[in-house]
Amino acid sequence: MARTAVDVARWEPNDDIAIAKVDAVCNRGQIKVRELPEVLDQMGGLHGVSRVGALLRWCDVRADSPPETRLRLALIRAGLPSPTPQLIIRNEFGARVTKADLGYEQQKVAIFYDSELHREKSNWEFDNWVNAQLAELGWERFRVTAQMLRNPGTLLRQISSALVRRDALGGA
Repeated sequence: MARTAVDVARWEPNDDIAIAKVDAVCNRGQIKVRELPEVLDQMGGLHGVSRVGALLRWCDVRADSPPETRLRLALIRAGLPSPTPQLIIRNEFGARVTKADLGYEQQKVAIFYDSELHREKSNWEFDNWVNAQLAELGWERFRVTAQMLRNPGTLLRQISSALVRRDALGGA
């Protein structure tokens, strides 16, 4: 599977998509990104191998989908701190409320990528229940769609403002 991760990335001309593909293969194959340099060494001289090596610093096996990877990269490239992927959020009793796709635990900012699946009534109702719980716990929530990801300027400014506001308030 590690070889597959390298192969799909080395033939992908778009760096962000290549990173997302490595994330996806590593996530599904339960491969650690730190295992890939050994594979790259064995493939030395082949097309795209050195480029993939340079991209590995951006990869994160915790990414659950390519849009999550692209969103994480957009946040980092906008100068924001690296968010925690798959952040488990618990209530005051320690019970799990949800898992944010990306989050900033100290500032209580949760980010979710909502694919078309979230338009289904049961998912939509669950998402609203989660939003209500997070609001009660003092979390700021961002629900990101494909359209927002295509032109993320406003979203990035809003998340940046939330982080600054939360830092000024001491996290909550």
